Amino acid sequence: SIGAVPIGYEVTVTPLQLLGMMATVANNGTYVQPFVVRYIQDKQGHVVKSLGGKVLAEHVIEEKIAQLFKEILVDVVEHGTAQKAQIKGMRVAGKTGTSRKVIGGAYSEGKYYATFAGFAPADDPRLAAIVIMDEPHPAYFGGTVCAPVFKEVIENALKYLASSG
Repeated sequence: SIGAVPIGYEVTVTPLQLLGMMATVANNGTYVQPFVVRYIQDKQGHVVKSLGGKVLAEHVIEEKIAQLFKEILVDVVEHGTAQKAQIKGMRVAGKTGTSRKVIGGAYSEGKYYATFAGFAPADDPRLAAIVIMDEPHPAYFGGTVCAPVFKEVIENALKYLASSG
């Protein structure tokens, strides 16, 4: 365990838990309930039902620690393993992950999960997302296969949000 835990092995979280952590950093330490749909509106544009954005806990981590962590995540995208998540003209924050799958109670050789979780824009976060691929092939690193998907999805989603007001 002493050699495994520091590199992310022997610790399991769900994708939603990982995304919640990333969004908490984006929100400067405030944990907001994850959601896909914020609201439903009718044809006239009136909100019929609000679904997302409920604050579950404030100060889960101290704001200054969240800010420091955010800068580390930006550095991962600008200079580290997640350069394929970069969006022109915007700072993006995120973290790659590549892990061997557990099969039959042991870590497999040659079978991987690739991950990228992040948020953008890093300076005024609007969206957080996670991309996970199960046994990608031939490449299997999170920064190689998942970061470009994150970039495309977030880039297009931000354009949509900008155009819809």
